[in-house]
Amino acid sequence: MAELTFNSPIRRDKWPRWMIKLHEYLKRIYVRPIHEVGFYDYDRLKQIIIGKILSLRKDKLIMNSTSTFVYIVDGGDGMRVVVLRNNIIVITYYLE
Repeated sequence: MAELTFNSPIRRDKWPRWMIKLHEYLKRIYVRPIHEVGFYDYDRLKQIIIGKILSLRKDKLIMNSTSTFVYIVDGGDGMRVVVLRNNIIVITYYLE
């Protein structure tokens, strides 16, 4: 059984509005644990994050001039989805 968890170098009280909106959105989607986690689950999470970031750009919560990347990392401690903004890791999501 896996649940959505996260790690961020930014304190939660210092999060920008777009990060708060993204995190609230993901908490609503991932309300139940996932039984077996595979690459497909991380790819789905990545696509959801990309879609939400694009909608936040339309709502002017993220400036179009900033570079935002979302990618899947497979390391020794498992897989994770990383969100980079201006070449800085802003938040990392895990399914554990």
